[in-house]
Amino acid sequence: MTSNSGDSSLNTIHLRAPAKLNLGLAVLGSRPDGFHQIETLFARLELHDEVWLEPAPTVSGELLRDEAGEAEVRLHGLLMNSENLALRAAAAYFRATGVNEGVDVRLLKRIPVAAGLGGGSSDAASVLLGLARLYPSSLDLYRLAHELGSDVPFFLSERAAAWAGGRGELLEPAELPRLRVVLLNPGVTVSAADAYRRLRRFDPPLERKALLRQLAGIEEPVFKNSLQPGVEEGYPVVVEALAALRSAGLRGVLMSGSGPTCFGLAQSDEQAEEAVDLLRRRYPHWWISWGGAAV
Repeated sequence: MTSNSGDSSLNTIHLRAPAKLNLGLAVLGSRPDGFHQIETLFARLELHDEVWLEPAPTVSGELLRDEAGEAEVRLHGLLMNSENLALRAAAAYFRATGVNEGVDVRLLKRIPVAAGLGGGSSDAASVLLGLARLYPSSLDLYRLAHELGSDVPFFLSERAAAWAGGRGELLEPAELPRLRVVLLNPGVTVSAADAYRRLRRFDPPLERKALLRQLAGIEEPVFKNSLQPGVEEGYPVVVEALAALRSAGLRGVLMSGSGPTCFGLAQSDEQAEEAVDLLRRRYPHWWISWGGAAV
């Protein structure tokens, strides 16, 4: 979800744009509109981008350098131009409302790009929420979010977790415990379109009750991701990433969304930190992090 816990000073609005996990993803079938019918369980992550919005004569944007000096790796292939989803969201808002104004979008990226964590969708949702404060309107933001992308409505909802159907826009509340998640990205990018092109088969719906019971207890979560087999075939490094998480003693190891970021659950902060230290020693060139989910 996109958090409004940021601040606004004068005409500047500052928002956090969190990443998400897919705690299971079932692709159920094709749709007449060319998309796929899915069922998934979204969980918001502590990992987040930051977005600043200021009134301006036109729609423009700027990428800010990460103070940790790691932005070059994480922003590979990302440009702040008219194709960027955050700027597309701003342009769509002004078109839909008829407001003859503009906005300057400054974006600090921490979420890896094309990684299955929803960073671009979250940035877009933050822009919509911020513009609704800068230039209030009766516009149906959810409809606009749905037009921008399948994950954008979840971030706009500001929920910690939700079941999602349709293309991902039909949301139902979900109650989850706070999870400790270790994230590992093996340094490749996978577009959602590529992941769906590699889809091997359709799957039955998720077993919701079993999944919730597993997440609430000490059972090993049995996740599934319909997109994972095809992505593993096309990007063998994802298989290595999943094996690395298992070897670090983590549970419920899975690829998130369209990948390639993979995750595993830790039972304590100490276990998560130990797993991250181990993985960073073994894979110094991979992006590795940990934090809370369903927060």
